[in-house]
Amino acid sequence: MKKTVICSAAFALVFGFAVASNALAAADKGPAEITMKTEAGKKPASFPHAKHQAKNECDTCHKDANFPADKKWSMKNGHALCQGCHKAKGTPTTCVTCHKK
Repeated sequence: MKKTVICSAAFALVFGFAVASNALAAADKGPAEITMKTEAGKKPASFPHAKHQAKNECDTCHKDANFPADKKWSMKNGHALCQGCHKAKGTPTTCVTCHKK
């Protein structure tokens, strides 16, 4: 009986910690809208982060080879990541899709 109570308490503690950790991670999904700027500062891209999160897993972008670990965007890696995905999914790839006037 004592072993059962201790095992149940330990399980509840571990399970509770796992649920709390997942809730905290889910709560911090970053900003809903992001403006991506290159170091040159030309033609920033508007990125509806929340809209993309609703349709994709985080790793789709954040683990892509074109996603800059230092978050310093270049035209080359931004276009490779975003246009590549848009082309694969049949979504618009025109300039004004991301580069709002």
